[in-house]
Amino acid sequence: MKENPMRAPKPGWIDALAIAICRPWVLILAAVLLLTPSPLLLAGLNSGAAFLKIGTGARPAALGGAYTAVAGDVDAMYYNPGGLANLSRRELGATHAEWLLGTRFDFIGFAQPTANGTFGIGVTRLATGGQEGRDGNRQATSGFEASDTAYTVSYSRKLTGSQASSLGGNLKLLRSQIGPYSAQTVAVDLGAQHRFADKPLSLGASVLNIGKGLRFLDQSDPLPLTLAIGAAYRIAGPLNLAFDIRRQVHDQRTDVGIGTEYAFLPSFALRMGYASQYAGGPSGGGGAMGALGGLGAGLGISGRSYRADYTFTPFGALGNVQRLSLGARF
Repeated sequence: MKENPMRAPKPGWIDALAIAICRPWVLILAAVLLLTPSPLLLAGLNSGAAFLKIGTGARPAALGGAYTAVAGDVDAMYYNPGGLANLSRRELGATHAEWLLGTRFDFIGFAQPTANGTFGIGVTRLATGGQEGRDGNRQATSGFEASDTAYTVSYSRKLTGSQASSLGGNLKLLRSQIGPYSAQTVAVDLGAQHRFADKPLSLGASVLNIGKGLRFLDQSDPLPLTLAIGAAYRIAGPLNLAFDIRRQVHDQRTDVGIGTEYAFLPSFALRMGYASQYAGGPSGGGGAMGALGGLGAGLGISGRSYRADYTFTPFGALGNVQRLSLGARF
């Protein structure tokens, strides 16, 4: 019998291993194992570099950060780099937010699909304006500025023999500066995503911020190592539901994100979500975050070549955060 010339090439051992890793039951089993904390491993650890916990994108924020299985745009760099492989066109995206306590949060990213996978670059920055300095006697000194920045290079690809599964990774240079003092380190993110061909369901898993902590003078704090698993299901076309479980390893806490998105029109959607990491506070009654802490709502407008998203998130006594994201596909 002659070999069919249209037959798909047999995947190599690397692709075969990656396909096995991306099988839905493997993702679920891995998440169960990874989200179960080890007291010996985690004892006494708390993370620094808190800016890495601030999600990019107004759409993901409106969905409570439940984006591990949804990510298929430039914001996948933050939530799950495996989702970048689902881009069919190059995309440029940016997000701005007036964050809490007078800080500003910004992200800009670009992703380019190619025949050999999708490549991306991005910059995330959290910065304050001029701050008044104090000496050892609490006397005013010259002002200073503080900022945290992450420079990211990403790569993602569909797996040979399985267009439903994808893997991706980020390499990040992290830099934190407080006045004349600075610290920097390198971190890695890994992510996988599986989109079922015969049902409107997708699964995702990611491990974020793998690396050595930032060290200021004699103080060193580990990065916020995060393990996440997510699922997304589209109901009757216009209604999308998303759910994430995230384990903050060094902080020894597990958070959930739940979001829903309803597209009234192909170009207009309303969103609402809940992120438990922002809910309540130690004082009870909603704590510093207020009774609505953790909730978020937003809307989005999109076309074939553009998108614009807005999200409002209340943080109680700390104020409110409004995110605006713009994107272009070309």
